[in-house]
Parts: sequence; structure tokens; C-alpha cells
Amino acid sequence: MLEKSRFDKFMRASRWLRWAQFVIALVIFCYAALSPSPQLIGQHSDTSMHFVGNILLMLSAWLALWGRLSIIKVVLCLLPFSLGIELAQYFSPGRMVDVKDMFMNTAGLGVGALLALFAQVGVKRILR
Repeated sequence: MLEKSRFDKFMRASRWLRWAQFVIALVIFCYAALSPSPQLIGQHSDTSMHFVGNILLMLSAWLALWGRLSIIKVVLCLLPFSLGIELAQYFSPGRMVDVKDMFMNTAGLGVGALLALFAQVGVKRILR
């Protein structure tokens, strides 16, 4: 078992690293969403990329904001950002706004929130 005080020290010491990974995730997310005609790796559909991208965005934000905001508040902060990025695709050549993509963005954030919740519960059980 991990001691709670050691875990708290680790989380304080790793705060800059957790924020750095979130900033990098935001840059990658924005680039992938707004670049004209993105080059997809392999044969992944645009829909699956929206879904997986938003799961990763949610987990990245949750990790960066660990202990500062509840999971639901992280989702409420990311939802307008995610939908706004989709709307901004209107201004990007070769891209279009798609309601199906907005749904997948929202579903990805929801699944990411569930994964974050399971991880958070697991960590709390380990620290007991």
C-alpha cells in the first residue's frame, strides 16, 4: 500500500509535468482538429478519431487538474471547448462542421469521465 502523504508529495512534485502534458495535449488536439485535410494514421475513421481524441483530452485534463476540480466540472469546462473546436472547423479549408462529430466529441468526453472516475476510485482504494 502507498502512504497517503507520499502520494500527496508525489502529486505536488509532479504538478508541472501534469500541466505540461495537458498543454501538449491541447496543442495536438487543436492542430488535429483545425488543420486542413488532416493526415490520419492508418485507416481510422474521422468519427473514431473524434471519439478517441476527446477521451484522451478528458483524461489529460483530469490528470492535470487532479484534486482541484471534480470530474463533472472538468467535463463542463471541456464540453464548450470541444464543441467550439468543431464549430471552428467551418473556417478551416477542407473541413466541415458535422453534428455527428459533435455527438462523438460529447460521447468521448463522457467515456473519458467514466474512465477517470474508475481510476480515481481505484487510487482511493489503494490509499486506504
